[in-house]
Amino acid sequence: MPLESILENRHRISDKHKISKNMTKKSDNQDYITKLICLILFQFLTVFVFAQAPDIVQPGSPSINTELLNTGSFVWEQKVNNLFNTGEPQKPNERFVTIRRTGNEIIIEERLTENGKALVKRKAVLNAKTFESIRAESETENFSYNLQFGSKIKGVLENFRTGEKEKFDVPIEDKFFIGSSLEILISILPLKEGYKAFIPQVTFDQGYRTKVMRWEIEKIQELKTPLCRTGEINDVFLVELRNTLTITETYKMIIDKKTRRILTVVYNGGSEKFYEDKLEDINPIVTKFNTNEAKDMISKGNAKIMGKAFTVDENKPRSIMESLKSRDKIRAPKGSIVMLIPNTPYFKEWVDFNLSVQKKFPGTIVGGQVISGCVPFPLPLEVKEQSLFTEVTDNKGSFTFQNLKAGEYYVAVQFVATKYTHTTRTPNGSYNITIYSDGSGSATQNMDVTQWGSPTNVMNIKLVTIKKDGEEVKVDLD
Repeated sequence: MPLESILENRHRISDKHKISKNMTKKSDNQDYITKLICLILFQFLTVFVFAQAPDIVQPGSPSINTELLNTGSFVWEQKVNNLFNTGEPQKPNERFVTIRRTGNEIIIEERLTENGKALVKRKAVLNAKTFESIRAESETENFSYNLQFGSKIKGVLENFRTGEKEKFDVPIEDKFFIGSSLEILISILPLKEGYKAFIPQVTFDQGYRTKVMRWEIEKIQELKTPLCRTGEINDVFLVELRNTLTITETYKMIIDKKTRRILTVVYNGGSEKFYEDKLEDINPIVTKFNTNEAKDMISKGNAKIMGKAFTVDENKPRSIMESLKSRDKIRAPKGSIVMLIPNTPYFKEWVDFNLSVQKKFPGTIVGGQVISGCVPFPLPLEVKEQSLFTEVTDNKGSFTFQNLKAGEYYVAVQFVATKYTHTTRTPNGSYNITIYSDGSGSATQNMDVTQWGSPTNVMNIKLVTIKKDGEEVKVDLD
């Protein structure tokens, strides 16, 4: 509501109060009660009117608190549904964001990639107190600009497709924020439930057209959400914005309440783009990985681990006697990869951490992808490099690891097996006929039995202990 309207409402309420003072036909008590009610009503409406008035946020506004700024380097990964992607593996689309403060300036640098290829580079230099734009640079496949801000916007815009260059020399009549600083700005506002604000923004589209937007913070919720990287529950703000000029453009942001770190950004301008901070700078594993220790365990010993990798078809129909005698084993085919990981102090903590997170925040996995809950904390490259790999050498699922020292090792295999899931019985037109000595008999119709199988991914893992150097340990990896 404009300030003029708020003041007009206050005068109107005050006038009613004055009128009530002059009511001569009422008794003194009635007059006092009337005055009292008017006073209460005036105070209530005044608070209500001012509480509902949205904040107008512009560069230099007192609402901007740059002391809340979370500086550092962040990687935001674009989340897409790859459940039905049968093509070549794609590298994730990412936004690499660096925020730093140098003297009186805040510098925001951003690089957008698609399948590992850089598409957009941006840089914004802002006043460290007012968040006012000083310089802005951007480069894409199609255009680039380099602008300076003062009483005018000055600079050069270049269209790579046409080779045209245009000098920019435009007076600044209104205060606004440039495009790449908007999300960071939201994180340093006085966020709380009920807070509303209007925020002017200008972007430079294709290097030739400026796009003016007026964002409204429509809703803020204070929520608790699991942070998979730490295994803790965090207090966050869920901030919802809408471009009041286009209506259809929206933002949803999740911002950590304590650190003001941007955890999630969802922009919808016709198609939705969902980015999530990978939190790569947060390492929940306290134990340091000892590369030399792991390397010695897998190369300087005389022990062996020998085994057979297989799975059991639990669903195949069988008689009671067959079930008691043996289980049907489906062997890992020749050439299947078997992996050995030394169970170092680092790996033990890594396993324990991921197990604890999965117990706290259980999720759902479909097609090998986590579609809800927490993705496991990834195993660092240096740990993977100190692992051993071998192949199954025959159709019995046999494998061997050698030159091992005494210690604990995880051994794992993954292969595709056939798991019997259902059976079809069809009469074949013949009978078994039995005649007894007393002349009685029986006839039983014969059936053709067909078992249907379906391919199943098998992942077996087992913890194996070598008690002394030179020992040969045999294991069934089932």
